[in-house]
Amino acid sequence: MSTEASGVSGLLSSAGPVAIALAVGAAPLLYVLWPRIKALFRRRKAKEEMPSDGVWDMATLAKFDGDVNPICLGVCGKVVDVSSSENIRYNEGMYGKLWAGRDATYSLATLSLKEEDVNKLDFQLTDFTKEQHKALAGWYKHFTTKYTVVGKLKEYEGWDFSSIEEEAKSQNPFGANDAAKAEEPAPAPDTGLVFAKGDKVWIRAVQGPLEEHNGETGILQGFNAEQKAFEVKLDSNGKVELFRPANLTKAS
Repeated sequence: MSTEASGVSGLLSSAGPVAIALAVGAAPLLYVLWPRIKALFRRRKAKEEMPSDGVWDMATLAKFDGDVNPICLGVCGKVVDVSSSENIRYNEGMYGKLWAGRDATYSLATLSLKEEDVNKLDFQLTDFTKEQHKALAGWYKHFTTKYTVVGKLKEYEGWDFSSIEEEAKSQNPFGANDAAKAEEPAPAPDTGLVFAKGDKVWIRAVQGPLEEHNGETGILQGFNAEQKAFEVKLDSNGKVELFRPANLTKAS
């Protein structure tokens, strides 16, 4: 037996059954209090001010993940404060873990939830298909109209996003109010897109009672012929809801 193991054994032996019982009994209490202990440590971290000149870089953006600072993300060279979003929270869910404090441009264009597609810079807008360009324009409009733009990313200096901004003008911003929706046409349905049971899908441009699910993902369960809509099990709450084909697109 090693000296370290002998020391631990001796410590337990000398502690006695009462001390050991107290330690075991304290474990559930520690489990309950642990979230508060973590919150206390977070509060000890110094909060940072957003860049006064509005110029950010990836390193600065990473500090705004909702831990102690507001939650920001990057899209098309702009930094957006999404702290009010119910879907993007610090270290919670796929969106918070993927996009909080990071650049989401490439992953939004390709509808990807892969870790390697976040903060990705080795691409050009000309690499995107027509549908990917359209998807990015829709997400750009969503984030820049629903939330506050607080700066721009230095890493995208010299990039030309004018084509995205132009196409965004004809896109319906997800989660916009009814008046804004009435003024702008909804995106046209994808053509040639075939869905199958088990596909992971993005939900977009929904109007009405289910519009709160815009931007969420789910798993396709089947097609309801009577309602002419797909049954989708939402990742956010596990419920199955019906969505029209025009409101779905595949997530990679």
